[in-house]
Amino acid sequence: MNRDLFQRLTQSELDKYTSELEQAVENHSKWLSRVNRTLICRLPADDSDVSENPHHQCHFGRWYHNIEDPGLLDDETFSHLGEVHKAMHLAAKNLLLKKQHDEQIDSDEYDELIGLSEELRFLINALRRDFNHNRNLTAKLMSKVFENAGEGVVITAPDTRIISVNKAFTEVTGYSAEEAIGMTPSMLQSGKQDQSFYEQMWEILKRDGQWQGEIWNANKNGEIYLEWLSVTAVRDEDGNLSHYIGIFSDITSEKENEERLAHLAHYDQLTNLPNRILFDDRLKQALGLARRTRSRLAIMFLDLDGFKAINDTLGHDAGDELLKQVANRLSASLRSSDTVARFGGDEFTIVLPEIDSRESVSRVATKITEAIARPYTLNGNEARVTTSIGISLYPADGQHANTLLKKADNAMYQAKHHGKNHHEFYTSEE
Repeated sequence: MNRDLFQRLTQSELDKYTSELEQAVENHSKWLSRVNRTLICRLPADDSDVSENPHHQCHFGRWYHNIEDPGLLDDETFSHLGEVHKAMHLAAKNLLLKKQHDEQIDSDEYDELIGLSEELRFLINALRRDFNHNRNLTAKLMSKVFENAGEGVVITAPDTRIISVNKAFTEVTGYSAEEAIGMTPSMLQSGKQDQSFYEQMWEILKRDGQWQGEIWNANKNGEIYLEWLSVTAVRDEDGNLSHYIGIFSDITSEKENEERLAHLAHYDQLTNLPNRILFDDRLKQALGLARRTRSRLAIMFLDLDGFKAINDTLGHDAGDELLKQVANRLSASLRSSDTVARFGGDEFTIVLPEIDSRESVSRVATKITEAIARPYTLNGNEARVTTSIGISLYPADGQHANTLLKKADNAMYQAKHHGKNHHEFYTSEE
C-alpha cells in the first residue's frame, strides 16, 4: 500500500473501509458460489451477471466503485484489485452466456475464472493486511502524538470523569495519571472564576460542541497558572456523546510577558509613572467623562526648577534618583482618581478630574510645590529643587486635550517667568 496512505486516511475511515471490505468479501464469496451453482445445475443466469458492466452490479463492485478517497484510488494494490475483479466478472459472464446458448465450455475458460477468483482472494487479503497494518500504525502514531504533545491533553467520559491524560498534563498540573483518572477537571479549579463563568462555558460547549478561552487553574501545589483551554465534545456514529477532549497550554509566562511589554509601552521606565502615551489616553477619557457628566477638570504642567544643576554637580545617577523621588512625592500628593505622568525629561503632567472649584485646584498645586521643595538625599548629599506649575481648566480654557495641554504649558512658563516655585492659572492675556 502507498506508504503515506495512513497519513491520508483517518482512523475512523480505516475502520470504516475495513468493515465494508469484510462485508463485501463475504457477499462476493456468496456470489461466486451462486455462479458455480448456476453453471453446474444449468439454472437461469441472474440479469446482473450478464449485464453490460457486471463488475459494477455485485455488492463488492458497488463498494469498490463508490470509494472516492484519492490516496486509496492511487494505491497499486487497490487499483489492481479492481482490474482483477472486472476480469473475473467478465469471465463469469462469458461462461454464463455460453451455458445459456448450450455452447461448449472449455476447461481453460473455467480455470480462468477460478484463477481470477484466487488472485482476487490474494489481493483482498493483501488489502486487508494493509488496512490492519495502517490502522495499527495510525493508532500507535496517535498514541505517540497524544503522549508527547507539548499541550496538556485530558479525555473524559460524558459525566466528565477523567479517563486519560498525557505527560504534559502531569508536567503542568503536578497530578500523575493515577491521581487524575476517575476525578473531574474541577480538581484544577483555582477559585478565580465564579460559578457563572463555568455555567456559561458549559452552555457554549453543549450548544456548539466546542469551547475555548483563557482559564485560571491551580496545580497540585496550589500554585495558580493561566492556561489557554480548548474543549471539544466527541460524538459516536449515532450522535451520542462519547467523550470530552480538553487540550490546554500554560500561558502564564506569555501573559506576563504580554503585560510587561504593555507596561513598557505605557509607563516610564525610570519613575514607573504613566508616560505621554498613557497620559494622553487618560486625559481623553477624563474629558469624555467630563462632557457626559457636565463636570470640570484641571490639567497641570510641571517643570522642575534647578534640575540641570543637580545633574551637572552630582551626576546623572543622582538626577535619576531625584526624578524617582519627585514621582513618589507627586503620587502621594494626589487622589487615586488623579493621573500623574512623566511627560519627558524633568517635566510632569497631572489630570485632576471632577474638580469642584478653582480654589481646590490651587490648594492641590500648593501642596505639590511644598512637597517638591522639601530637601532630598542623593548619594549622601542633600539637594533641593522646586517646581513651577501651569494650570488650565476644562471647559473654561478649551474643549480639546491638545489645547488644554498647550495652555497649561504656557501658564507654566509664566510661573517660571514670575519667580518659579509657585503655580499660575492660564489667562487669555498670556
